[in-house]
Amino acid sequence: MIKIGCISWSHRNDFSKGAMDVFTWMEHCKQECRLDGAEIWNNHFESLEEDYLQKIKKKSEELGLPVYSVATKCIFGGFSDEEIKKAKDTMREWLKITDYLGASIMRISIGGEGLRDEKRQEKVFLSLSEVIQEGKYPHITVGIENQEPGVVQNVSDVKKMKAVSGGLLKVVLDNGSFIKKGDSYGFMEEVLLDAAVVHVKFFDINEDGSDKILDYAKIKDILKSKGYDGYVSIEYDSNEPAVRDVPKIASYLRKVLLEVE
Repeated sequence: MIKIGCISWSHRNDFSKGAMDVFTWMEHCKQECRLDGAEIWNNHFESLEEDYLQKIKKKSEELGLPVYSVATKCIFGGFSDEEIKKAKDTMREWLKITDYLGASIMRISIGGEGLRDEKRQEKVFLSLSEVIQEGKYPHITVGIENQEPGVVQNVSDVKKMKAVSGGLLKVVLDNGSFIKKGDSYGFMEEVLLDAAVVHVKFFDINEDGSDKILDYAKIKDILKSKGYDGYVSIEYDSNEPAVRDVPKIASYLRKVLLEVE
């Protein structure tokens, strides 16, 4: 059964203004949005010390709101040996944090120069796969988010990632990360079976929480036809108040995807 969550990036403006922290955000997700789980963006961790992580874990348990995914970024820079090593060390650090919080998914966005170069693209896939192959966290699925510009942008990129990593790397499917938004439906249909999690983008919402750009009735049909039963993470890409709008989006998704009020 599909579960509905949210990435804390959706509320980035509230975090940056100091109006919200991870704990008040989690309360909002549970109480106002009635979500099934939470995905925390790395920028919203005030500390990586164990006592702080323990507080997040405790809040998750108190609310009955599992942290299902942790979102981070690996920077490859100019792809020097030192920069590649640093990117791999970053991944190891965040895998440990993801494991500590009990999350089963780690989302990675990739930074670096010349990411569309075939050799550099392959180096990213190989480097991350080598960390996974160390075998410390076999229960965690690692996904790279498709982004424009980015190391993964299209169907052929996902197929290459799968081939190079031997299926170890999945895609974090951002259904709105396309210049031509109509392309997102075909992309979703092609790569959904290789998705660790689906990020459902909302840009400009109607009063009922539906999006004015993306057709979620069509998206529901794709999810249903492929038998997707994981999390969908709300990603609100707007400067309108997320505290006001994400509850509407969550309610809309429950009606459309789950057919419940």
